[in-house]
Amino acid sequence: MATPPSDSSPINVCIIEDHSDFRNTLRAAINAAPSLQCNAAFSNAEDAFEYLNESGAPDIIVLDLGLPGMDGIEAIPKLRELAPETKVLILTVFENKTRVLQALGAGASGYLMKASGIKSIIQGIEDAHNGIAPLSAEIAQMVFATFRAFKPVSHEAEISDREVEVLQKLADGATRIEVADQLHVSRHTIDSHIRNIYRKLQVHNVSGAITKAAAMHII
Repeated sequence: MATPPSDSSPINVCIIEDHSDFRNTLRAAINAAPSLQCNAAFSNAEDAFEYLNESGAPDIIVLDLGLPGMDGIEAIPKLRELAPETKVLILTVFENKTRVLQALGAGASGYLMKASGIKSIIQGIEDAHNGIAPLSAEIAQMVFATFRAFKPVSHEAEISDREVEVLQKLADGATRIEVADQLHVSRHTIDSHIRNIYRKLQVHNVSGAITKAAAMHII
């Protein structure tokens, strides 16, 4: 059972969900929880914008992504602008990695799947209010796997300016011999730079080095 917050004020929740049956079920479940209340529920983002302009900000906005009119991801920055202190919690059927990362990057405070069930959703709303970013298990695994793929370069292994220059020329399509000629150094020197780049970026070929360097905004 949900535990009321210490100040006895219920957490004010706004729902933006276009499926009326699910919206009504979720609203009833929120209002049945002693720590929560839902005073507003909308089928689209545009009506929610108007409500926020007129009635002020709730504590939590539960937002679907597949909305009519403005898409949920597009709506997040506007919701954050109208209610900067409000936590936006995504609740959707979408588990596409691109949409997950887009939503979190746009400012969502958590990402839950509808299939998680009402009990988990209620807990997620409370967690978001308490500063914990709720993520469904499958979403958390996806996010962590994405970030593990790009290990940061340690301070001791920073890419030098010369190595960046070599990488950029390789990324532009130059061969090692052409890079050596353009930089007026020997092929052996270029090979040495490339070995250092591989070690620092923890990759094993030129394409891997270029891809990782681009992802890390080194080039």
